[in-house]
Amino acid sequence: MKHRLLMSMLFPLLAVIIIAGYAGGLGVVFILINETEMEEVAVMILGMVILIAVPATAAVVQQIVEKE
Repeated sequence: MKHRLLMSMLFPLLAVIIIAGYAGGLGVVFILINETEMEEVAVMILGMVILIAVPATAAVVQQIVEKE
């Protein structure tokens, strides 16, 4: 019973920490890119690449998993 209580508290806490770290890292990347010569244009390009690449990668991975 104690193990279940520990896990029910640990997993949400780990999820929050991982998501905050990922979002913070992505924010730093966007800030650093904004400081380059291209400024907002480079940030928009990276945002569009992420917007297109993430679902495309998920679709490809799903097709590979479904084949197996």
